[in-house]
Amino acid sequence: MPVVLGVTMLAVFALNVLSIPVIPRKIGEPTGLGIEVLSFLIGLAQGFVLTPAAIAVHRFVLFGEREASYRLEPGNPRFRRFFFFTVLLQIIIVIPSAVASLLAASRELSVFGLISAVVVLFALIATLRTLILFPAIAADAPGAEWSNAWHDSKGNSWRILFILIAVAIPIVAVYTPLFLWFGWPDGPGLGGTVVLAVFEAAQTVITTAAYAAVASRLFIALADRLAGPRMTPSDPAAS
Repeated sequence: MPVVLGVTMLAVFALNVLSIPVIPRKIGEPTGLGIEVLSFLIGLAQGFVLTPAAIAVHRFVLFGEREASYRLEPGNPRFRRFFFFTVLLQIIIVIPSAVASLLAASRELSVFGLISAVVVLFALIATLRTLILFPAIAADAPGAEWSNAWHDSKGNSWRILFILIAVAIPIVAVYTPLFLWFGWPDGPGLGGTVVLAVFEAAQTVITTAAYAAVASRLFIALADRLAGPRMTPSDPAAS
């Protein structure tokens, strides 16, 4: 689906360019709570423009559908539910960074470490246990609810974690040297920042597509309550 993914990449690139004046890109440069908030808002915007691509990949894996065009449809109930849970998951993921920014100046390092560890663990578990909710929403599955995703993924958290890590390894292996090249040690200049924004856009879209495909396969393998009576994990197209 080159049109869908190509337009998505352009949209993400535009957001990356707009973020250049406000988001520091120098390695090790302090951020602070204000920068964390701005990063979160940009992340929400990225989630919005990535939603059509993620839904398209889910439906391609589950039903073999090939979306011919990029459709940004906030009025579509499927789009709204998918984006809503995307925002919810982003909030859960960003909590550790927010907590770290608030407690960074604390002298009670042991307390800071304990709170950060608990928050990170909660965010990780919530991410793993709800990943298969997204293909369920994209497929309009009758049981597409948070509680059903939590139930269906029970006992498979380690399996899901290892799969996600395996998918991330080649992406990180390619992207990290590029980031270090353009961002070390004094941060990229304007030209390097724009080039880095291109690579970041490509990495974001590729990662989204890869994890959407993985989540769809996990949905096929694990969905019980999510799939509901009219859809079975072995035949997601039954509805």
